[in-house]
Amino acid sequence: MKETYREVEVPVNKRRFFKFSYNSSNKIVTGWEYLIVSLLIGLNVTWLALLRYKNPWKAFSLAAKVINTRKGFKTTHPKIVKRAHKYYMNLHTPGWPSGVFNRGINHSLNLFSQSPDISLFSLVFAITNKCGFQCEHCVEWDNLNRKDSLSASDLVDIINRFYRIGISQVHLSGGEPLNRIEDIIFILDSVPEGIDFWMFTNGYNLSAEKAARLKNHGLTGVIISLDHHESEKHDQFRGIQGSYRKALQSARNVIDSGLLLAFSCCATNDFISMNNLARYARICRDAGASFIQFLEPEAVGHYWQKNVSLNKENKEILEHFFYLLNFDTSYSGYPIASYPAMIKRQNGCPGGGLHFLYVDANGYVHACPFCKNKLFHASAGNLEKNIRSLRERGCSMIEFTSKSNDQLKTN
Repeated sequence: MKETYREVEVPVNKRRFFKFSYNSSNKIVTGWEYLIVSLLIGLNVTWLALLRYKNPWKAFSLAAKVINTRKGFKTTHPKIVKRAHKYYMNLHTPGWPSGVFNRGINHSLNLFSQSPDISLFSLVFAITNKCGFQCEHCVEWDNLNRKDSLSASDLVDIINRFYRIGISQVHLSGGEPLNRIEDIIFILDSVPEGIDFWMFTNGYNLSAEKAARLKNHGLTGVIISLDHHESEKHDQFRGIQGSYRKALQSARNVIDSGLLLAFSCCATNDFISMNNLARYARICRDAGASFIQFLEPEAVGHYWQKNVSLNKENKEILEHFFYLLNFDTSYSGYPIASYPAMIKRQNGCPGGGLHFLYVDANGYVHACPFCKNKLFHASAGNLEKNIRSLRERGCSMIEFTSKSNDQLKTN
């Protein structure tokens, strides 16, 4: 029988001071160091606002909104990841202190000041359709293994266009991005400084040599798909025998290379229970991960016309575990969790040109990875004008979800 949690209180009054968790790659910081770093980050945000606005009251007001918004999005935890003299609050924020972090804050100031300037925080870029896996939840199923139409130079040109409107993060996805590792190296060597690059991967072919090369050329971190704590069930979900073992070996290679490590889990109704979530989190902790990302299944791609949405009970369990992982002292040495679908329900969609966009392997822009409406080509037209139009139009996922539900009812 499934566990049900009607209340999901955040035990912020139970912080354990001077508590640190170490592994060979990172340091999970809590207690006084966390509080001091959080204060310094807040001062950094305030200083950036003061530099930008002549009116100090406006600067203080906007800085406060930026800081409070981070709390509203539940991305500020009583712990933070320290890596190579930088602190990472979550999977979707660049390390502080850095110019990359400041670029991201400038985007937030643009939004709160209602600036006419168009900016974005991050870009999710599928750089290839090629993949040898048969993943149960693949959102790119209809395009899988079609010929890639963008050259390495095309990829760089598109990223440079978004760089000019202020992005501070790029998440390289696919397909399987490692199928274009030489092009990834070319991208890392060619784009201007001021972007944190992460790479999604199934982890099957990420050797120690490849991980070291990616680190040496400027990659920030790797997000490895791991969808169960049991090897057989993960392999079944991914459609490839041995993929669980390969994913954990790749995780070790990521850690040894000096890259940040995150795991991404598509949390299905069959998977979600407190026991499974706790065992999964222990696997991620023991592997040296700094972050865990929980994704909800969506009826797109390989899940098209399937009833895969999480039920109410499982959403409550996953939300409850999200709070435990991030705030309860018994999990202080565990990775920081992100749960994008919960944030979307509580605060609205951050995609759709508001904070990020998705670009597919053919260069077409979508509101997010789950939105299958091609909006415009990333290399054509006036990018700022196209993004402004997208913001006014809203998230195309609403129309797509409605269409999907209607078709389900007639079948």
